[in-house]
Amino acid sequence: MPLRRSVPERRAQKAALDREIKEGRHAVLIVNTRSRSGARIYSEAKRLLAESGIALDAAYPIRYPERMVEIVREEIAKGRKFIIVGGGDGSISSVIGEFAYTDVVFGLLPLGTANSFARTLGIPLDIAGAIDVLVNGKVADIDLAMIGDAYFANGSSIGMPAIVGRATPHNLKRLIGRGAYAFVAAGKFVRYAPFGCTVTINGKKTTFKAFDVRIVNGGFQGGVLVDSDASPDDGRIAIHILRGPSKWALAREWARLALGVPFGPADIEILTASELTIDTVPKQHVAVDGEVITQTPIRVSVAREALLLMAPTDLPQLEDQEP
Repeated sequence: MPLRRSVPERRAQKAALDREIKEGRHAVLIVNTRSRSGARIYSEAKRLLAESGIALDAAYPIRYPERMVEIVREEIAKGRKFIIVGGGDGSISSVIGEFAYTDVVFGLLPLGTANSFARTLGIPLDIAGAIDVLVNGKVADIDLAMIGDAYFANGSSIGMPAIVGRATPHNLKRLIGRGAYAFVAAGKFVRYAPFGCTVTINGKKTTFKAFDVRIVNGGFQGGVLVDSDASPDDGRIAIHILRGPSKWALAREWARLALGVPFGPADIEILTASELTIDTVPKQHVAVDGEVITQTPIRVSVAREALLLMAPTDLPQLEDQEP
């Protein structure tokens, strides 16, 4: 992991980039048109950016999301300073590692089903509001989370959320939105069983029988508030372990998800750390913002102030901390 800059260096870097973007008014636009709103929003985003005085050096409507990483990498190599990415949480986490510890500012157009990362940052979910942040916001730096050497932006899950994310058809998400996850979960629920989960922090092991595990860098997962205290700028990862005497505890949590209401505290064990490992018996799939990327065991850590992004001017942040 690259060395973090000192506080004065980071403040100077953010101020210089903010000034360069506001004065130059140039950007690159990359939109996943397979995300729930992408195809409809792409042309509208181009129009609104132009009306706001932003000149696009390049614009890409991406039909095949696997191309997004390649295009982001190419545009960063060209020396671009402001790259706007439109898509859902999965699209964002797929490319976010390309921005980590660079001098490139990430701009977000939330076009997905849950838009948890945007909700955590207070970015409006409507296209006009999100573009207003891109034009009039501020350059901020926030933490990213890591599983092994892979960066992710918002949340990861083990157990039922990963199973459901893996099994939910893209077309169903486009059709009914966030309710698609609850619909698929209902079909998986009958045969679902708890698994052994061991979390190790600073050499201390804690073991649970878990129904699901959520790794939280921000306050939202699945578009629902899961941790009002979680912040992408506090240097810590929160682990939410759903226990309970029966899998009806899981059913309650998924009902809350379907209804879009905050999760309840009952049966949930919360652990926080800057670095930890998670192992399970049997092995479980691990999903990052809805996309399965690996299996347990995993090492989870925080990449402090790794991402520069255009954020709302009132984004609540902690003071810059020395490395």
